Amino acid sequence: MIDVSEYIGLPYAPVGRGPVFYDCYGIIQKAYRERLGIELPEQCGYVDTLNPETSALLESGKSDWRPVAAPKPWDVVLFRVDGMPNHIGMVIGDGFMLHTTRAKNGCIENYHRPLWRSRIEGFYTCPR
Repeated sequence: MIDVSEYIGLPYAPVGRGPVFYDCYGIIQKAYRERLGIELPEQCGYVDTLNPETSALLESGKSDWRPVAAPKPWDVVLFRVDGMPNHIGMVIGDGFMLHTTRAKNGCIENYHRPLWRSRIEGFYTCPR
């Protein structure tokens, strides 16, 4: 499991891309940048919610993200809420993800919890 303790408690803000506040994609961008030296593209993120065009890019494989059946650490999990993909977390291992929401700052949560499991859109990997 990846140690992401430095991201726990980072303050949430809609459309937060740092350096102080982060949304769910912003915290993943920060982790990729700091830990892997990879700049994730904005097109794979969202502004408040993933728009249909961004979702279509992810789902059709036209972006750098590729669907995976068995997620590994550093892959992402996309969630469908209110009928469209609008939340993302980063897999850290053993069924856990790093993410942030309006209700929580940066945190670790199990994506197998009923709240999340029923909303999983898919898992994706970014070529590195």
